[in-house]
Amino acid sequence: MSETNASYWQTLLPAAMVGTDKMAFSSPALSGPVGALLAQIQAQATSPTLALLQTAGVLAVCERAARQGTARATSATDVAPDTAAAPAPDAAAPGTTPAANTAAPGGTPAANIAAPETAPALASKSLQISLRWALTDAPLRLQIELLQRLSAAGLRLPASLLPLALEAGQRNVALRPALLAVHGERGRWLAGKNRYWRYAEGAAADAPLETRWSDGSLAQRAQLLHNERQRDPASARERLKTALPDLPAKDRAELATVLIEGLSMDDEALLTALCKDRGADVRQTARALLVQLPDSAATQRAIARLQPCLEKQSTLKSLLGEKWKIDAPQAAADDWKTDGLEAERPKGESLGERAWWLYQLARQVPLAWWVEHTGMEAAALLQWARKSDWIEALALAWLEVLKTAPDAAWCRAFLDHWPGKAAHENPATVLALLPPAQREPYWTQTLQDISAAKSAHFNDVASQMIQACQPGEHVSEALSLLLLQKLPLYLRKSYLRMPQDELCCVLHPAVLPTLLDTAALERLAPAPDDSKTDSLAHVLQSSLQVIAARQAFATLTPASTASSNPINSPAL
Repeated sequence: MSETNASYWQTLLPAAMVGTDKMAFSSPALSGPVGALLAQIQAQATSPTLALLQTAGVLAVCERAARQGTARATSATDVAPDTAAAPAPDAAAPGTTPAANTAAPGGTPAANIAAPETAPALASKSLQISLRWALTDAPLRLQIELLQRLSAAGLRLPASLLPLALEAGQRNVALRPALLAVHGERGRWLAGKNRYWRYAEGAAADAPLETRWSDGSLAQRAQLLHNERQRDPASARERLKTALPDLPAKDRAELATVLIEGLSMDDEALLTALCKDRGADVRQTARALLVQLPDSAATQRAIARLQPCLEKQSTLKSLLGEKWKIDAPQAAADDWKTDGLEAERPKGESLGERAWWLYQLARQVPLAWWVEHTGMEAAALLQWARKSDWIEALALAWLEVLKTAPDAAWCRAFLDHWPGKAAHENPATVLALLPPAQREPYWTQTLQDISAAKSAHFNDVASQMIQACQPGEHVSEALSLLLLQKLPLYLRKSYLRMPQDELCCVLHPAVLPTLLDTAALERLAPAPDDSKTDSLAHVLQSSLQVIAARQAFATLTPASTASSNPINSPAL
């Protein structure tokens, strides 16, 4: 159904919200067979409630059929958009006729023309089949990886997969950045013809910078702003400042995070203004960025509030190694609210009242200040905090600051001196902040210690890998081989307690051919029933499609997959 057809649902909404016993329900007046069916439902239903539900069912089926009709028209061909009309621009409402399109000069319907494609479509039939399966049944992590591989190869989605991909992006926001990189001009055009797919409209990839900023999607704007911050931070800041008043809160918060790139005291005025934004997420983002500016007025006020909570110990205790003592505030100050500090503890908050105050103070102070003020390095501070009554408040605050601007020393300190349940996090959260090469020693050491008698930590390592690796990321070949070597030892005593498909997605591509061969052995010569639980080949059976899809796309190149025909020729 088109945007106009949303009004048909509005006739159902009031009665559905308050109940048909409180508000009369009348069926939408439509012509044609659909209208006749709705009239029949209204006349024959045994109750108003049943009539409303049956009417909603009819409209839902019609809407779905209209969307599928558009999808079939789109999938029928991948001809050049500048030489042939694209599919119908919008599905008509049940019982209505689509509106005419505005004709462009020369008589061509403007609304039916997509811009020329700038990249060839994926032409390999086998890879298209794998991608179709992935977009339908595979884990989100694999969907993102395959689309990223497609983009890295300089290819776009074929038209036959666009409706499926746009539907997948409508369901999963995390898929959208990878999808927008490969949906091409046809996908961008099609997104404007369905209200569910409007997230993928944006501007043409080769459009002028100002057009991409004014007409681009949120992801396009964020990327443009990020690139401009690298080249000219002041220009990017002014661009954002000018656009902010006209943006919804979600967009303001998302784009404000880009200011971390090239952050300087020149950004203080804008961030200070954003601290008064009507959007809570915007205010939180601005305050988190101001923490990274030690000389900002907000940070200096935060330090002045926190400093009295830290007391230098007497000479005797100092000699015994207890140089500092921290205590939470006894009361909330009147001026706290101006800097976003809440005196009243939220309902459901696990921290006590004073701990809640200390947490709020500590999360507005840079991590570097703690090192400079106390003379203790990050690792020593973690050890010191663990002996304190306020470890939970400090750990939560430090982790929050660390996530905004990752620091390797603080990451390693947390991993080496993990504060347990006080962190409210899994170590994988901190591991994800480190570059991949710095994460792996922690996992390697744990796996090397695993033996037939001691395998309990295998599940922890595997789960951390899945959580720490972003979609498209994988661990090294050496670590992948070590993990597979230790897996049977773990399986003899327990079962995998994490998604197996997800685990196969973070293994290095170099081990995938071996995994496929190993899985094939199980089909050719099944292991005895009593040994299947610790058979690697048996475990891999259920993830065979995931492994095969990753292997197929691992070698994807434009030369090996693109049609030899020009870009504007029909795809195979």
